[in-house]
Amino acid sequence: MERVKKGGLFLLLFLIGALQDSIATAEIETLFSPGVSLQESILKEMEATTSTLDLAIHEMTSHDMAQALVKTKQRGIKVRVIADSKQANIKTSKITYLIQQGILVKVLGKKEKGVMNHRFAILDGKRVLTGSLDWSEASLKWNYENLLILHESEVVAAYQKEFERLWREKRVIE
Repeated sequence: MERVKKGGLFLLLFLIGALQDSIATAEIETLFSPGVSLQESILKEMEATTSTLDLAIHEMTSHDMAQALVKTKQRGIKVRVIADSKQANIKTSKITYLIQQGILVKVLGKKEKGVMNHRFAILDGKRVLTGSLDWSEASLKWNYENLLILHESEVVAAYQKEFERLWREKRVIE
């Protein structure tokens, strides 16, 4: 019985140590606006991107952010966007601009029920940007918003899996 207790205690201490290492290495940046320029933080992350940028967004009306996506594509980065169909069709939407610039865009079609309400970007399959922030002028300039920058590989993989699921299901618009 004493051997089992010591073995169980050793296992428990090992697991606690492993969890502490995992928690210590999980880097999370938490940003809030107004006060911090979330746009500058996103642009910095986009500039550091070297291979892929996958964006799932509800609303895209910011010309600056649309231009940043185009510049990212022009650097040879593979850029894919999934957007809400209703938002993509509003007059101020930059989705048509992105398509005209050769960025692959898919939308939640009119036949599906619900709203494409995700707001996340996956950069190089290594970082996730997520939070309340739409890529709209109001969100970037005036609203109270939050942005998380996540580096935990398991979390990034979960977001990538969701993006790929949506990408397979949604229709390309031209």
